Amino acid sequence: MIVVRKAGDNAHVTTRNIKLLYSFAALVAFVGGLAIYALFRNTDNMVLFRYFPRPLFLDTLHIPIGTDTPWGYLFAFNLPHGLWCLSALLVIRAVWLTNVKWRAVYAGVFLVAASLAEIVQLSANVPGTFDLGDLASYGIAAFVESLAYNKITKRRVL
Repeated sequence: MIVVRKAGDNAHVTTRNIKLLYSFAALVAFVGGLAIYALFRNTDNMVLFRYFPRPLFLDTLHIPIGTDTPWGYLFAFNLPHGLWCLSALLVIRAVWLTNVKWRAVYAGVFLVAASLAEIVQLSANVPGTFDLGDLASYGIAAFVESLAYNKITKRRVL
């Protein structure tokens, strides 16, 4: 376990604490994406509910927003995907915090798989709607995660 003292104060930063912080941030991002998806989207035509029964309480949670503006559309349709991608990348970072090589391999595989899952929706055989905004949100999530690592974690732990 790596322990670092910051100059000028007695605070301890350990890899365990940083991993817990990443895990908590991943949970917040995941729940945030779920909340946006459940609260601000029409759940009547979601692919998920072709396979699983739709809970009735979702109708009482729905908050209609205008998706006719670019910002409303991005918020309701692309931000949840970006938050879920960020959540997965934060979990990968938490697991392989000090092993940068394996973290890069697993994060790369995840990003390629997520992007391919979006791209195959171009086929009529795969349910869902292809959206370049989702691909862009994956890229933004990867950038945000790497920025957090390089600006915050790397300077304190590694």
